Amino acid sequence: MKLVAIMSLDVYRDELHRIYRNHKIQVFSEIDIEGYHHSQPSPATAIGWFGRSNSPAYSTLTWAFLGNDQADDLMGAIKEYNDTHNLDHPVRAFEMPVDRAV
Repeated sequence: MKLVAIMSLDVYRDELHRIYRNHKIQVFSEIDIEGYHHSQPSPATAIGWFGRSNSPAYSTLTWAFLGNDQADDLMGAIKEYNDTHNLDHPVRAFEMPVDRAV
């Protein structure tokens, strides 16, 4: 089992939902994020994820617990989405193993 977390700008939300439907991901969780940063540059600001301190960047974080094959499929779909769209801020996906669940 894998935990797949995907962070994207809010404007990509509908496209991500379409990807989930196309890959038969029927259950996932989602939260809205308001990102900020202050004047010091950081790796996060360099990739454009967080807005300036007085104008936030709006993004979403979704996550789902998936079987290994379905997780691989979704990660591939996100990579393909990024590769085929000219995005200033690509979708970020993270896959983590779930060693044990109760």
